[in-house]
Amino acid sequence: MLWNNDLRLNPALNIEEHIMVITNSIMLTTEEAVPTSTQQSKKLLIQHLTKLFNQIIKEGNTPTKWKTANIILILKPKKDKQHPSSYRPISLLSCLGKLLEKIVKQRLMLELERKNILPEHQAGFRPGKSTMYNILRLERYAQDRLRSARRHSAVILFDIKAAFDSVWHDGLIYKLNDLRLPKYIINYLTSFLKNRTASIEIENVLTRQFNLESGTPQGSPLSPLLYIIYTADSMNEIPTHTEHGLFADDTALWTASNTMTYLSSRLQQSVDAFENWCKSWKLKLQATKTEMIHFTIYPRKKYKHPVEVKVDNSIIKPLDHTRYLGVIIDKQLNWRRHLDHIETKIAPRIGLLRYLSRTAYEPNSKTMINIFKSIARTIIIYGYPVLLTADQNV
Repeated sequence: MLWNNDLRLNPALNIEEHIMVITNSIMLTTEEAVPTSTQQSKKLLIQHLTKLFNQIIKEGNTPTKWKTANIILILKPKKDKQHPSSYRPISLLSCLGKLLEKIVKQRLMLELERKNILPEHQAGFRPGKSTMYNILRLERYAQDRLRSARRHSAVILFDIKAAFDSVWHDGLIYKLNDLRLPKYIINYLTSFLKNRTASIEIENVLTRQFNLESGTPQGSPLSPLLYIIYTADSMNEIPTHTEHGLFADDTALWTASNTMTYLSSRLQQSVDAFENWCKSWKLKLQATKTEMIHFTIYPRKKYKHPVEVKVDNSIIKPLDHTRYLGVIIDKQLNWRRHLDHIETKIAPRIGLLRYLSRTAYEPNSKTMINIFKSIARTIIIYGYPVLLTADQNV
């Protein structure tokens, strides 16, 4: 158990396992080494932090300093330095604050799993699930319709604008209360979300602090889980004829029908239901980044009424291929595009391995295998379960 019956943290189980994180955090904060070589110093550190964390949980009051982020800007590859959108913001938060957030996250996850609150098909940041969960579900659904029933099927992949940064704090707190989670967790999370501030670091100078009125804090261990809770009911009004797959903020809807007209109608019903939910909870769909694939065994056929749907009054038409959770899906499901992508990405890495094997004074096979595993193997094996169904002629 993470908590005793009186809601206090169990010190040995929760704090000691993170002792290296704690000492590194203090070293970063104080720029001084923390003596942890002796059992006594380690025990003392655990006692102090356990007392501090228990007091925060008891009062439901997160320290102000822990709610302040220093944001550094990282230039994206091959982007113009003059454009603000070319930079990726990275939030630096208190390491000790993040440690407590990690412990609270573990407790919160236990509550959610115990009450079966999280959506079945939400695979993001959950034990035992990964991106492949929904990739396989979509692939098998479309393959069954193509090969067996010869029905039309299509998938639409949504993009939510600044999803994590747009979470409505009052709406999230309302949902936490509605789920009837333990009061001490709700009190802690309410304090955790409210009155957050940030400063941007530019050339080693911090700007004036500004308030963060919405969003889950970037860099916090709790943020992905809070987003999943916030969107847990997003699929409740989707018609039963439509399947869905969720991975954090990646949302996909897919369905099938005997005719193109009915396929478009079914998809539009589901899109409208999801769009209405987003509007109710202050999230916005980006039509320009929303994509659709119509799976067909007749890729060259021109349909009189091709499948299309509207998102935010913009017409979305099907593409020949698109990327979903790291794999490239094409309308025939033969995986040619994805295999081409792997070959292109892997070629320079294999070239590097060949160069190293030729130029090394004494080539070591074990070293070469380790280099291969670190720079190439993950690219090759990612998505292999669906690649087993690839066309033999590809």
